Amino acid sequence: MLKTFNSIPGKVWLLVAAHCITDLSQGSLLVALPYLKAKFGLSYAEVGFLVLIQNLTSSVSQPIFGYFSDKTPRPWLIPCGCLLSGIAMLASLISPSYYFLHISTALCGLGIAAFHPEAAKLANRYSGTAKGKGVSLFVVGGNAGFALGSLFMAFLLSAGDVGKLVYLIPFVLIFYPLYQLSRSVSQPVHQSKTAKASLQHSFSWPLAALLGVVLSRSTVAAGVTTFLPLYYVSYLQGSELYASSLLTVFLAAGAIGTLGGGILSDRYGSKRIMLWSILPISLLLYFFKMTTGLEVFIILTLVSILLSCAFSSTLVLAQQMMPGNIAIASGLTLGLSVGLGALGTVVLGKIADIWNMPVIFDILAVLPVLGFLLTLYIAEPEEPKEKLVSVKT
Repeated sequence: MLKTFNSIPGKVWLLVAAHCITDLSQGSLLVALPYLKAKFGLSYAEVGFLVLIQNLTSSVSQPIFGYFSDKTPRPWLIPCGCLLSGIAMLASLISPSYYFLHISTALCGLGIAAFHPEAAKLANRYSGTAKGKGVSLFVVGGNAGFALGSLFMAFLLSAGDVGKLVYLIPFVLIFYPLYQLSRSVSQPVHQSKTAKASLQHSFSWPLAALLGVVLSRSTVAAGVTTFLPLYYVSYLQGSELYASSLLTVFLAAGAIGTLGGGILSDRYGSKRIMLWSILPISLLLYFFKMTTGLEVFIILTLVSILLSCAFSSTLVLAQQMMPGNIAIASGLTLGLSVGLGALGTVVLGKIADIWNMPVIFDILAVLPVLGFLLTLYIAEPEEPKEKLVSVKT
């Protein structure tokens, strides 16, 4: 598989690294919560409110950044958004008050939101004809950053106050290369008639169906990652080590699925990959509660691969459906739909309180069927024959 990515341009790899570093902050906050709870004497509700602030500012606001980016390209948001997320995360660790903690958490989320639409737009542009591979690498960079952020923050918190300052180093190191990249981005010289379409004309029922598919998939992914440890530890009274091992396998398999899905979507088409991958998820989740031992690891691995293999396909497809509004297409898929899917866990948690934990996995098994039906309404557009932009090399 590594040979397949040899043709990816260096600028895409830089954006992948930047995505990884920017998303360190999302994983870092989760590990920093016990530290912040003890420092400020927070309740669990106040701790949860911090997570909500970052989710709302980093996810829901992405289409807004995408909208203004499509009207007037702002590549400077890539280095500035990345650096802001790091500075604001560090500020939250050394915050002198709970209210300042709210502000720094919100600024961290805004930095993350500012980075994604512009960076995803450039990843699409520089990937050339291999958009599936390029965009899948970009997505994997964010996944890696989320996972590494947890480990990075755990190490820094154990090192004391001086260790916290180390958190900013990767953000500072990548700022100048990203600044140089932003300066090298050329403005569009000519655009096709499709690219000149207004934002209003870009929205359609197929696009709404596509966002519905992203929402159903992200709700399943967020539901599994949130309630898998609770199911084995709180409900089944199992081992925390066993539950964390299952979660690690689930997250690691997602990276494999994202890379593989990008290659397959370039070869067979985005819609076909989405159709092939979504229904088996329903069957696997239906049998999940009936399995034990090694079979659980196998099922979770397959679920994660199938969930993630279509993610880069949906991002590429959204960008194709909105050729004149690529940044807002990225914000809708990477940000809003995924963010709303995470908020769906609040509803699932309420259901668990009323009817108990196993019901959650029954509901998660139904959502892929809804996603499959929505996929049938998606029309994959033809690739435009003329170049939308010229790129300065």
